[in-house]
Amino acid sequence: MKVGICSRTDRPAAIDAAASAARALRAKGQDVVEVSLGSSTLPGDLEGASVVCVFGGDGTMLRAARQIAPLGIPLLGVNLGRLGFLTGTSVAELDQALAEVLAGRFECEDRTVLEATVARGAAPLHRVTALNDVVVARGAQVRAIHIDVHIDGEPFTVYWADGIIVATATGSTAYAMSVGGPLMLPDAQALVIVPIAPHLSFGNAVVLPPGERVTLEVLDEPARISVDGQEEHDLRAGDRIDVRRSASPARFVRTSSMRPFLQLLRQKILKEGGVAQ
Repeated sequence: MKVGICSRTDRPAAIDAAASAARALRAKGQDVVEVSLGSSTLPGDLEGASVVCVFGGDGTMLRAARQIAPLGIPLLGVNLGRLGFLTGTSVAELDQALAEVLAGRFECEDRTVLEATVARGAAPLHRVTALNDVVVARGAQVRAIHIDVHIDGEPFTVYWADGIIVATATGSTAYAMSVGGPLMLPDAQALVIVPIAPHLSFGNAVVLPPGERVTLEVLDEPARISVDGQEEHDLRAGDRIDVRRSASPARFVRTSSMRPFLQLLRQKILKEGGVAQ
């Protein structure tokens, strides 16, 4: 089996854990390739890989998912971060998880990825993908902005708010949940629109079937688009953002030894909320 290894590059613990896993896999006779996220050679380096082990936290998994989803290679996240919603195992549990993967005893959980195109007039400016969410929000000025929302070409409403989140089920436990959006299980295919601090506007979240296209037109400036909280671009009044489900999902490795999502969610909420377990 060919196994890809990548890690967060600014944290020694992640780098060391990735290097240790690579040595252990090679000692077992596996074909191992160590790759860097963002590298122009990434697709070629991972050609023929059966799985990619990602060492870091949720932020590293977001970057890996956006870059590797189009390749169709499953991701095994190894948590060295704080939350670990997206990672399937820990360093302490990695040997058991890898043993299951190498024996072929795993399944792939497909997670929806968003594609977004930013257009100014007739010209596309940016094409981006997101695992969690696409957020259109106010810029440097602390004031609400107007955003005209269409769903599958039909007018829906004009929000006057700090911003609008279009999230996947995976992203429903991220920014969307913090502003009152619904919780969706990660393998759900639905999309959700969540307004951020709406003023005299429709304030409820809207859950959409997976085939719908969401168009956001910015009516005020300054404004910005944020992709998974990791990539941002300035927007002008009149800019349009088309968001839809990508044909290439992110594939997450699941083994029998991994905690079910609801158990993980319960533990994280209790831990982060300071409630005794």
